[in-house]
Amino acid sequence: MPAAAQTEPSPVTGQHLQAINSSFARNGIAYGRVEFDAYGRVMLKGDYADEPEVDKAFSLAQVAVGVKWVSPVTPENIRVKTWEKKLGSLFARANVLSPPVRGDVAPGPIRNRYALVVGVGRFKYGINPLEYAARDAFSFYQFLTDPRRGQFRPENVIFLTDESATRANISNALNKLRQLAGEDDLVTVYLSSHGSPPDKKGAVNIVTHDTETKPRERIWYTSITEDMLKEFVEGIRAKRLVMVLDTCYSNGAYRAVPGFLPPGGKSLGADDNEGYGISNDYSRRVLGGAKDLVLEDETPKAGVAKSMNTGPIEPYGKVLIGASGSGEQSWESEQLRNSIFTYYFVDGLNRYGGSVQQAFNYAKPRVVSRVKEEKGRDIDQNPQAMATSPNWDMRLTQVTTR
Repeated sequence: MPAAAQTEPSPVTGQHLQAINSSFARNGIAYGRVEFDAYGRVMLKGDYADEPEVDKAFSLAQVAVGVKWVSPVTPENIRVKTWEKKLGSLFARANVLSPPVRGDVAPGPIRNRYALVVGVGRFKYGINPLEYAARDAFSFYQFLTDPRRGQFRPENVIFLTDESATRANISNALNKLRQLAGEDDLVTVYLSSHGSPPDKKGAVNIVTHDTETKPRERIWYTSITEDMLKEFVEGIRAKRLVMVLDTCYSNGAYRAVPGFLPPGGKSLGADDNEGYGISNDYSRRVLGGAKDLVLEDETPKAGVAKSMNTGPIEPYGKVLIGASGSGEQSWESEQLRNSIFTYYFVDGLNRYGGSVQQAFNYAKPRVVSRVKEEKGRDIDQNPQAMATSPNWDMRLTQVTTR
């Protein structure tokens, strides 16, 4: 729940609820309705045929009162859940043998390194462009493939920007990495784009060049979803994964899309500065829902664990880094000519020999300070990091083993 909803008086009125219920009826949602929740937000109630109908209802409510004032709670009374329809395919997939994995045993030295780098600044269906997303991706790609820095083999790095950064191409690239990477490999994924409005779980999807905006709920089906990233994270054999998401939802990105935002939105608090980034709940779900995930401010236990045949092991784990927090935007800077987060994160990688954790620790306070300097003292952007291992200070440079 956005923190603002706890303190601001709700601008939502009974007339808003009536208008949403009427909209449900006009759009074929026969048994769904909305009520106030304890915070004065709109909450879905009633019966729904399936999850797509819930998404339609959720979208109609967001159009009426804005994202902030719709409670991200899935109705309990869904008659036919989508996952029930997929049981057959799930059972079929369960019969596919996967390569053995050594459980919790630490991986050996890094063998191969693979990456996917995506920057989407131009969009096909009316979403406002991002000035520097492709530039951000290129600066990250340059770091990885520079023979004096990241030293990734260029043929092992998939680079997609703007028109080439379609949902299908990104999905195919994730699948390719999942097939190629072995247990002792390092995989890096960098995605820079707009985010979708938070869905009914509060997740912000990653918008691609061809993400659709009509009807409005199509944005959740034609973007890179939480489930797609979760499936990638769970399916990849590599025990070293660094995923960086420089993406967020902001109202300003969708001003030019007719009917996407509430009419008279400023009276409902839906101004252009409203944003939603990566929440801890989202990170936990993408990283497999583990209860023992490590936040960025916890002390790493470097050199404590042992591998099967060697001394102290190289850092490993799966790390998810978000450029902003759950109620924040990720800002671009005309002065830096980059996203503020990516500029300082890549700067940190250069300064600290590709160390992911040190680059993050270097970038975070500088992002916080720069955003306040450029965008206003009341504007917050707090980068987030979460990892599956306390020893997650992996390096995106070639590690020389002795």
